Amino acid sequence: MNKIDNNNLIKVGLIVDDINAAAKNFSELFGIEMPEIILPPEDYTPDPTRETYTVFRGEQVPARVKIANLQMGPVTVELLEPFNEVSPYTEFKEKHGQGVQFITFTVNGFEEHINFVEEKGIPLVHKGEYGVGRYCFFDSVPQLGVMLGLQELGHKS
Repeated sequence: MNKIDNNNLIKVGLIVDDINAAAKNFSELFGIEMPEIILPPEDYTPDPTRETYTVFRGEQVPARVKIANLQMGPVTVELLEPFNEVSPYTEFKEKHGQGVQFITFTVNGFEEHINFVEEKGIPLVHKGEYGVGRYCFFDSVPQLGVMLGLQELGHKS
């Protein structure tokens, strides 16, 4: 592998203080439907099968966050309001406040892409799986000015 196999940006992640207010403001400014605010489960229990998981800086964590997805042409703007617990979202908010945390691209060959990016000297900091897809974030701010996110959709083969 000599490059990431897809350069079509599909998602921009924005950390916000108040997801309801941010979603309402986007909806009104762009004349789009108010998105559903997706709330995480109140209780987090690690999946013993490891079919679903979230690992942040080497530790399995809930990484709970409120999410609202706005489809803006071919790109999804994902609004994220983190809970006050260990997660990449909370870490970003504590360091930077509101703002763009990550950009994401869809790839085929998830683990191969992780290895490729890490070989470029860009460390993996967050990785998760939710049954029909996988995602990860790299600490690429020194190289790219933003966290790089990769996702692979579909069941593991």
